Amino acid sequence: MVSPKSHIVSMSKKIIKPSSPTPSSLRHHNLSFLDQIVSPLHNPLAFFYPKPENSSYDINHISTLLQNSLANLLTSYYPFAGTYNDNIFIDCNDVGAEFFNVQLDIPISEILDHPYYNDDINLVYPQGCPWNTYDGTLVVAQLTLFDCGGIAVSVCISHKVADAYSVIKFITDWANLTRDSSHAKPSILFDGTCFFPPVTDTSTLPDFDVGNDGNCVTRLFHFSSSGLDKLKIIAAAESGVENPSRVEVATALIHKHAMIASGSFKPSLLCHIMGLRPPLPLNSIGNAYSFFLMSTRTEDDMKLSNSVAVLRKSKEQLREKLKNVTQSDIFFKVLEITKQGAELVENVNKDDVYKCSSLCNFGLYNMDFGWGKAIRVSSVSRGVKNQIFFMDSPTGNGMDVMVTLDEKEMEIFQSDKVILEYASPVVKM
Repeated sequence: MVSPKSHIVSMSKKIIKPSSPTPSSLRHHNLSFLDQIVSPLHNPLAFFYPKPENSSYDINHISTLLQNSLANLLTSYYPFAGTYNDNIFIDCNDVGAEFFNVQLDIPISEILDHPYYNDDINLVYPQGCPWNTYDGTLVVAQLTLFDCGGIAVSVCISHKVADAYSVIKFITDWANLTRDSSHAKPSILFDGTCFFPPVTDTSTLPDFDVGNDGNCVTRLFHFSSSGLDKLKIIAAAESGVENPSRVEVATALIHKHAMIASGSFKPSLLCHIMGLRPPLPLNSIGNAYSFFLMSTRTEDDMKLSNSVAVLRKSKEQLREKLKNVTQSDIFFKVLEITKQGAELVENVNKDDVYKCSSLCNFGLYNMDFGWGKAIRVSSVSRGVKNQIFFMDSPTGNGMDVMVTLDEKEMEIFQSDKVILEYASPVVKM
């Protein structure tokens, strides 16, 4: 098999520093409690575009635009251009962000259309960066040129300074400044410690790092709108839940059949991430999230209707806990939820914990740097068992779900007739 790296024709790296120095008064940025408890891995996102129709957008011009706008953006996102220190603070010392220019000898279709590609999609990310404790800068970006003229823009940002919402906000602001250099400066807040004061003894922090599982594989499944509508009708009729969401019904279905694929029934725990904006300000940057849980203790709990009902109830209970919460109280509410979650995780076998997160409804396919909207948005597998990751589909029709399971369990899951009734495999990752 040809090594994916052999497709790299050229590669260069630049360090992009903020266009103006960070004031000394902003040099020290303390991490919040939620920043402290996440692993220091880099979250990856890549945006694919066809060859720009405007001939003025040649690759050199595009690269220059991206670098200049990134430098301007980092003056607002100054902690992103700093150095991470001992899980306590960011030294906002303007070391900058790494920016790679990469040229490949394959067309963009080789990644987007081939049904059995995994390694090649990693070529659009800085090597060794996605989902790793990267030794480089907190922000690492790459512009990739395919031999057909298509391009990809990818960004990897350390989880220590940004949750998924903040990553998308950063990329959106970058796209706005690239498309229009006169665009208004982002109005953002690095106020996480106001809501979630840090701890000084980091040895007391709960450990949520689930590591990497070498014997698991990832598959991408597409749920059509019609398939999701069928699931919603079934769930609403049998559970009594009004207007179940596409994520709720897909979560319930995937979780049930992933458990079936694992063999004999075992109690399990499903953890679903939920953002905290609101009640936190929409322009608050950092980590601001909590989670709700679904415990499955009997085979009856696995039924689609029962799972959807529990997911909805758990989500509403979390929202109710955080409803009208004050700035001084939100920390204690989230700390309580986090401790309860950590205790439940400890009482369940690691192999029976399922983790869900969603990037649906963030408008990722509207990401326009100036040469049109993205034709595909992707991430890459973290290589951690029992991960379920939801994204909008390129056409807006339905939803794409990235599922990571044990290799043997995936063989059963991807052939499950019930799964295939509602979803179709898209890419073998």
